[in-house]
Amino acid sequence: MLGIREDGYHEVATVMQQISINDDIEILWKERSPEDVNGHQEGSKLNIRITTNKKFLPTDRSNLAYKAALIMEQKAMEMGRPVSGDLQIDIFKRIPVAAGLAGGSGNGAAVIIGLNRLWELGLNTKELCAVAGELGSDVPFMVLTQNSRYTCALGTGKGEALTPIPKDLDMCFLLAKPKFGVSTKEVYKGIDEAEELDHPDREALIRALESGDTEEALSNMGNVLEAYTLKAYPEVNKLKQMIAETEGVRFTMMSGSGPTVIGFYDDLGDAKKAAAEFRELGYESFYAGNMRRNRGK
Repeated sequence: MLGIREDGYHEVATVMQQISINDDIEILWKERSPEDVNGHQEGSKLNIRITTNKKFLPTDRSNLAYKAALIMEQKAMEMGRPVSGDLQIDIFKRIPVAAGLAGGSGNGAAVIIGLNRLWELGLNTKELCAVAGELGSDVPFMVLTQNSRYTCALGTGKGEALTPIPKDLDMCFLLAKPKFGVSTKEVYKGIDEAEELDHPDREALIRALESGDTEEALSNMGNVLEAYTLKAYPEVNKLKQMIAETEGVRFTMMSGSGPTVIGFYDDLGDAKKAAAEFRELGYESFYAGNMRRNRGK
């Protein structure tokens, strides 16, 4: 984090990577016929309905998937291609909520990409990322990784200005989360009041990723937001220490503003074993692989 911008947002420089844990988004589109449009005063509007497997999740306009649909409706109108019909969005959640893992942002990105295809708008990835920036600072990265071959990027500005990185960290991961969330707003406010922050060397990290030097990459990783969250939430600090003691772990780091903590492993079996151990202890816990491996690249 590099200070506060004139628009009130924080200036950031962060390296982000996609991993193999995901939600499933199904989009069903039924266009209204011209007769229906002409016969109804509100025929130019979308009828949006969202369902999810998590009862506590909102399904109204506060859901990022809903907001994404409205943004794409506006974009279609600006392009002179207004849409009218019934839009059903089904969300099957696997990514923990309020966990610093950008699950909601990923859902919004999936809707943006899906509607671009369903409505045949023809927007390329760069144009879709620009649309996604209206939805949230980390949504463009989700669009980039869902709609291109890239799995890693440097995010600057508010996090929305992306520079793709051709290689990522070729490791496996444990993600463990306590049974509470952490307010991102609270964490950033706490960081603003911190006297000194230890920033990792992102340029060295990017060079290490591009050269495939895992050891060098790990030695230059870090998360400045830990300076607040680990002190304000001792349970998160305890979880990080516990993960650091698991078999095969190479590095531990908090994800985003927390409370999820990530363990980095060379072997997927070690990550899988650790995930099972933390589930037995009552944590939400998952293991994940590297997306380049999954894509055969």
